Amino acid sequence: MPWSRKKEREIVFQMLFASLFFPEEKTSDLYQTLLEGTDEPEAKDSAYIQTAFCGARDYADQAKEKIALAAKGWKIERFSKTTLAILLLALYEMDCMEEISEKVAINEAVELAKKFDDDAAPKFINGILGAVARAS
Repeated sequence: MPWSRKKEREIVFQMLFASLFFPEEKTSDLYQTLLEGTDEPEAKDSAYIQTAFCGARDYADQAKEKIALAAKGWKIERFSKTTLAILLLALYEMDCMEEISEKVAINEAVELAKKFDDDAAPKFINGILGAVARAS
């Protein structure tokens, strides 16, 4: 049975979250390590998971610049790792994955925040991503 994109997105988010603890690690090496550590054997066959994780990690510097411009009065260093991982994934989807619309990327980021982040995060993430989308 094929996986849902929602499930794949959750796995990418979890991998990105973990990767934030290893910023100096090479993306391809970290991808392999995290993939081996997942409880989801189907993840190894997902092109989306590989593309989104590696792409979001490699795009992180550009994404952080956009976040900094949109997050007036907030320093990225103060963001929780959960919030940052969600934003990195969403911005990669918005800017680099043409098959995913901005609206879908934002909505899915808010859903991830509702599931994995604190109560204030969905509104905060929606605001940041909306500001980035309007600036594009």
